[in-house]
Amino acid sequence: MGSRCEYQSNKININFKINSIPTLIFAHYFISHHDHDRRHERITKFKKIPLDQYSIEFITQIPFNLLFIEFSDNYYLTVVREKIIPSENIATNINQDYKCENINKLLNSTILNYTNLRRLKYYLLPCRENLKLKCFYDDKYMCVCDKNRYSNCFDFDHNTSYDCQRNRYCGNNGKCFQDNRTCPSTLVCMCDKCYYGSRCQFNSIGFSTSLDVIFGYHIKPFISFTKQSSAVKITASITILMLIFSIINGVLSILTFKSETLLKVGCGIYLLTNSIISILTITIFTIKYFQLIVFQMKSITNTSFIHFSCILTDVLLKILLSFGDWLYVCVAIERTLAATQGIHFNQSKSKSIAKYVIGTILLLISISYIHDPISRRTIHDIDDEQRAWCILEYSTSLKKYDKFINIFHVLIPFIINILSAICITIQVFRIRVKTKKKSAYKKILYAQIKQNKHLLISSCILILLSIPRLIISFLSGCMDSIRNPWLYLIGYYISFIPPLLIIILFILPSKTYKQEFISMIAKINFFSK
Repeated sequence: MGSRCEYQSNKININFKINSIPTLIFAHYFISHHDHDRRHERITKFKKIPLDQYSIEFITQIPFNLLFIEFSDNYYLTVVREKIIPSENIATNINQDYKCENINKLLNSTILNYTNLRRLKYYLLPCRENLKLKCFYDDKYMCVCDKNRYSNCFDFDHNTSYDCQRNRYCGNNGKCFQDNRTCPSTLVCMCDKCYYGSRCQFNSIGFSTSLDVIFGYHIKPFISFTKQSSAVKITASITILMLIFSIINGVLSILTFKSETLLKVGCGIYLLTNSIISILTITIFTIKYFQLIVFQMKSITNTSFIHFSCILTDVLLKILLSFGDWLYVCVAIERTLAATQGIHFNQSKSKSIAKYVIGTILLLISISYIHDPISRRTIHDIDDEQRAWCILEYSTSLKKYDKFINIFHVLIPFIINILSAICITIQVFRIRVKTKKKSAYKKILYAQIKQNKHLLISSCILILLSIPRLIISFLSGCMDSIRNPWLYLIGYYISFIPPLLIIILFILPSKTYKQEFISMIAKINFFSK
């Protein structure tokens, strides 16, 4: 700056020393004039804070005396200069010591009820009585405490409007701000709680959270994968390990359950189908994860491909996950029927029913999620990062339906698995009590649980794995900050654990399945020699 560009601009580096870092801040510059007839001049700028940063830098050519930072309806006095210093590098912090307090917290109710003019006479008290206080404000004034603990008050308009001319720029009731009323060059959105994104396009409420919502902003655009954060690298490693484990688990399960002996009953058909679905589920999840990586890194920018992926990938994941859960339910129901009917259980009938049930369940699940792809669209940020996002736009009624159907596909299998475990235990216990009346009940119950543990282990583990998803489904709150998404990210990954555990849940606990599994491994070893 300067008539000959002889001065550097002022640089102000602000570090946030508070727990909740805002996404948008307003910087109010005040310039005092020696002419007492002139009011303090105020210039306001705003700036967004990137997700991975805990500080922000302002570069300004404005000569100023005071700088207030505003966010979340709070003011912080960050810079005080009695004399304007050009080309200054300023480093300051935002913490509770710099916070401006509302006058209502500093004066008693008697003084606060005075008229404005009479009340002003008492504005010297807060600075005298609170030695750490930097500033305070009321509805009309902002007051700064000087070195001698005197209050210097000046007009401060708290209702200055920076509303956008384009009212529909921000979604989900987000507030839009522009840097110039007549010819704006920058538009930013301030989102309500539970909503975020450059246009408040995402919500983090309960089960509607997707991987894009939870993790998208942790991936930095225009930066190679090797320079991404450790969180990105760790989740990528976990995803690859899940894929490898899924292929091994799925292939070995398919080779086990394709045995003619096991396919004589419906259980074998359900588990063979689920073995195939498990590989597909984790493969689609891996594709989804790395698509998100390359899209956010801006490695792929083809709009048509991004939109096609947006429509297809998420709904496929939902269908496959729910399909796997319902196939486990079919196994649980058939095992319960086998336990209750005993020798009257019709194996051939269960086999023929299973083929129709699998197709019917897949069709019904697909229909239940048909609203998802038709409600998706891609939007592109117009800020420096130029991200592309896949978002859902539901009407009020569709939002309610989506919440219901998501909870339904988790809660009902959860309940059926619990009932199945209880019914199997009770039924087998009753049969054994009838045959061994003289035995102690506790001994009989323990013996039956031990004997039929293969029927109970799978149901109990599936119940435990469903609990985190149920908790997230029924959460009334939301992910407060995209800086701390770890609880939701863990819950999201837990939902993909059941497809990885077919061998552990069903093959190893069962003598029949385990013998077939060992026989299959022996054949593989024989042919490998």
